[in-house]
Amino acid sequence: MNYMLTSYGVIMRKASEYRASRKYGILKGYTDHFNATSIDNDIPGLLSFFFIQGQVAVPYVRIPWGSSHLDPRNHVFWIQSSRTGKSIAWEFVGDVLKDIGINSDLYTTGTDAGLIGGFEMEEDAEGNKIPILKEGMLTGQKALNFDEGSIILNPNKHSQETVLYLQSACNPVGSNNNMLVKHTKTGRIETESLVSLWITTYPPSGVKEYVLTKGIFQRVLLYWSNWTMERRKAVSEIRAESAFKVTAPMKVSYDDITSYFKDLELRLRNRVLNMTETTFVEWDEMARPDKEALVQSVMEKMFTADENTFYPALLDAIDDYYTLLNGLNPNILEVVSSFIPAMENNTLIFATHIAMLDESWVVTGEHVDMAKDILYDIFRNLILWLEDEVEIGPKVQEKANNKSKWVNAYNAVDGVELGNRGDGWRSKTKVIRSYEQQNTVSQGSAYNNFDKWARSMFDTTKDGRVVFIRVKENLE
Repeated sequence: MNYMLTSYGVIMRKASEYRASRKYGILKGYTDHFNATSIDNDIPGLLSFFFIQGQVAVPYVRIPWGSSHLDPRNHVFWIQSSRTGKSIAWEFVGDVLKDIGINSDLYTTGTDAGLIGGFEMEEDAEGNKIPILKEGMLTGQKALNFDEGSIILNPNKHSQETVLYLQSACNPVGSNNNMLVKHTKTGRIETESLVSLWITTYPPSGVKEYVLTKGIFQRVLLYWSNWTMERRKAVSEIRAESAFKVTAPMKVSYDDITSYFKDLELRLRNRVLNMTETTFVEWDEMARPDKEALVQSVMEKMFTADENTFYPALLDAIDDYYTLLNGLNPNILEVVSSFIPAMENNTLIFATHIAMLDESWVVTGEHVDMAKDILYDIFRNLILWLEDEVEIGPKVQEKANNKSKWVNAYNAVDGVELGNRGDGWRSKTKVIRSYEQQNTVSQGSAYNNFDKWARSMFDTTKDGRVVFIRVKENLE
């Protein structure tokens, strides 16, 4: 099998290696098209297929689970270095959405009113000012792209409120928890969200701590990928080889992909209408609450589970997820284990998606197994990424050793007094040069190591064009 590697080992298989890709040509064909646009990003490509399919299915499918239910949407949070194909990937996803008739939008920044709606004053025929409710971006059915998801991670009041609204939008459609509510002077705003979230970002500072503490990440599929220089170079070489060449037609055409999603929407809608004895005209004229009531009235029959294979496979999947927690350090065990319910939910959602690919109304153990194949790797990838940077055991010692090296380099440089800013300041350039000499590293490595290990150790100031640093008084 082909695997993508990181600095700490084997993480993800290539998308084409998963059983679902091998069995369903339309899935592999879709990821091939995606990967031709966003090179070497086939796992996000695989996830984007289910992201689109979730938007196709959300008006018609509710997945019963005990006294509650799930909906078929998939929300993706993709963390990866800059200039590695995240933004261009949306060009392909957005084109498919447009060509199958699903609305999409791009969110960069904005107000609460921009997200959930707000009142605007307009004049009526008699010139009186009346409040008119304008819909926000989280209202209704659409695919919403946060092309720079780091705005969600900024610790300010606005972004915290944004995250709360996004968390509510991710809750199951048709549940009270999915209603977004805001009280204003003009009146109460209550809106339902059928939005699917596609969030991308470079790895901002502190993102791991944010993942470990914020609930939004239990509501999305979090995929992180490490792009080494070797991987960047390989992509550059692939791009170079394609210059001035006509792209060969693929086995699965772009029209095949859009036709698949259109046909699926038709199959799902017709099943709901047939099961409820509703005409298309009646459905088309229904208000959203009436449509939701109709869909929920048949959700136990829309898709059913194969009694003999589904439940054993689901229990096996849950057992496999829990095995990933074995030996995990207690510092992150509790938080990582909080992702398990989301993995269980996603297993049921993905299995239902694969049943759609199979044109089956019965979800089988095989569908569950194929869903687990993908999700197990994504969960393992998440755990290894988080565990890799948790400062425990040897990592504490590694951090201490590197701090010691920078203190030694700092102490080897004479200090200067900078007026009312006090004494003890050292030229940053001289400290870095001292570090290079003491540790026999290049200038580039010295600057990289400063950013990784030493930046938080020092206060920084400038005198003219010269940057000076001084060890912080409260340095541990």
